[in-house]
Amino acid sequence: MLKVGKYFLWLVIVLVLLIGFDQLLMRMRMEVPVLQQSQTFYLDFRTRLLNLVSNKSDTTPKTIDAVIEQTAKPKSAPSEQLTRYLYVDDSGTLQFADSLQQVPAKYRNEAQPLAE
Repeated sequence: MLKVGKYFLWLVIVLVLLIGFDQLLMRMRMEVPVLQQSQTFYLDFRTRLLNLVSNKSDTTPKTIDAVIEQTAKPKSAPSEQLTRYLYVDDSGTLQFADSLQQVPAKYRNEAQPLAE
């Protein structure tokens, strides 16, 4: 029973130290640039981790990369999307075409649209 008490005491000490370190990184103002970057990383990491655990999803992008990723994807209507076609020529080779008009006339009824 004494061994379990020692392990429990060490567990409590480690948890208190982790909570103290967490609060230090969250609230202390860092003056050194490397420490500022570490603090920014930790705050971002901690926020994302807590959002995963609590199933909260913030839709506003927090970084420049996220903004670029959101705006870089073209949002086209389904009618504007091209359908690619697959057909087999006389030699048995698979051929791809970006539209049905690009498929030679003798293979058009055998051409199959590719699934996205």
